[in-house]
Amino acid sequence: MHCGLLEEPDMDSTESWIERCLNESESKRYSSHTSLGNMSNDEHEEKENNRATKPHSTPATLEWLEENYEIAEGVCIPRSALYMHYLDFSEKHDTQPVNAASFGKIIRQQFPALTTRRLGTRGQSKYHYYGIAVKETSPYYDVMYSKKGAAWVNETGKKEVTKQTVAYSPRSKLGTLLPEFPNVKDLNLPASLPEERVSTFIMMYRTHCQRILDTVIRANFDEVQSFLLHFWQGMPPHMLPVLGSTTVVNIVGVCDSILYKAISGVLMPTVLQALPDSLTQVIRKFAKQLDEWLKIALHDLPENLRNIKFELSRRFSQILKRQTSLNHLCQASRTVINSADITFQMLEDWRNVDLNSITKQTLYTMEDSQEEHRQLIMHLYQEFDHLLEEQSPIEAYIEWLDSMVDRCVVKVAGKRPGSLKKVAQQFLLMWSCFGTRVIRDMTLHSAPSFGSFHLIHLMFDDYVLYLLESLHFQERANDLMRAMKGEGSTVKQVLHGHRLKGHSERRKPSLQKQHETPDK
Repeated sequence: MHCGLLEEPDMDSTESWIERCLNESESKRYSSHTSLGNMSNDEHEEKENNRATKPHSTPATLEWLEENYEIAEGVCIPRSALYMHYLDFSEKHDTQPVNAASFGKIIRQQFPALTTRRLGTRGQSKYHYYGIAVKETSPYYDVMYSKKGAAWVNETGKKEVTKQTVAYSPRSKLGTLLPEFPNVKDLNLPASLPEERVSTFIMMYRTHCQRILDTVIRANFDEVQSFLLHFWQGMPPHMLPVLGSTTVVNIVGVCDSILYKAISGVLMPTVLQALPDSLTQVIRKFAKQLDEWLKIALHDLPENLRNIKFELSRRFSQILKRQTSLNHLCQASRTVINSADITFQMLEDWRNVDLNSITKQTLYTMEDSQEEHRQLIMHLYQEFDHLLEEQSPIEAYIEWLDSMVDRCVVKVAGKRPGSLKKVAQQFLLMWSCFGTRVIRDMTLHSAPSFGSFHLIHLMFDDYVLYLLESLHFQERANDLMRAMKGEGSTVKQVLHGHRLKGHSERRKPSLQKQHETPDK
């Protein structure tokens, strides 16, 4: 079924296949505004205009603006976010949307006092509408773009309070585009693999992946199953022979890695963000069901394709599960860390542990460089002591863990090609032994803050494992990218530029304290 000579491409069947995909998504009232990520804005709007059946109505748009938005001093909304809300409104009412510039004029009809500001760090700034907020009754409500959010910021002087208090909604990420997919021109294709057919497949697969991302953002997780089934089981016959090609399988692996990283980013941008219980439950359910959905969708397709799809989806599901459990632990730990009385007691108990004995027992598990590891443990002890003494917020502890993994794993493995797995294992062994000894010491001496330390210990363990799992996932993606391009593999290339996106930026390098690593 998947071998033999490649047939000449039947472009009509390919076009009809794409049209069937689009028709099915329309029947499910699915938004495809961003389904082709490489599309220009003009092409994008022309595509939308061709699909809608009703002409644009300025009065209806003004009424929609009045129902969903209000004047609010001190509130900013990204122009792109507001335009995506408008595209969603147009899709739901089957009307032709106007372009972004025309929409801006309509907004100023409704809100004449509105101003525009460019906000953000250098190189990352975006245009925002200033003085407009989303009403609490609106389906697009996001507290960061509301009067309530502005009031909290004014009262506290810190936006962080908003982040701590408000549950996150993926709908705030409407309009997120996938990063670039591999370009066929950059690949070393075997002579037996037609470039045109590979290019067509990449285009089709990007459309499919963008559709899945948009569906996840809208929390319509159940629709993902039908998209998977329709794409793989509805593959045009002339495309089937290329699916077993090693090059195409590697392309699928790279694209899946890009998709899964994007999904992880929109579902949980940071482990410190509070999530509604309902969202946590559907994320866990999605992580559990994804493997079964793929088994059905990939039935009878080449084994090497199925293997790479299963491998990456299972890694992704594991990371999602880790994120949700870690999110819960972070919220519980925040309560402990925010209490001055508790952290004062923790500091006193921390300084009473038998550091000499704990260090010796930890070093006993190390194969070599005992003096180096001893200094590492002492540095970590002092840094954690400083965080407690300063009564630092939980964000500072997360930055410390990020920095620790960067120094103790990423940079060490970068100097020794092919050593990431071994370095990570050795690091976890030391971390586990030290943490276990600390908890044991506190138990034996009935430390008053034992319960608080146990909770923080669990959170630290989960976060470190999450960072290392993310590193391994990225390493696998880069291995596939190099295999696809026919390049050699080095761990330094794997780790280059990978700074554990979605976590707080690493600042000063830090060493690390060890903790028990339960069987997860």
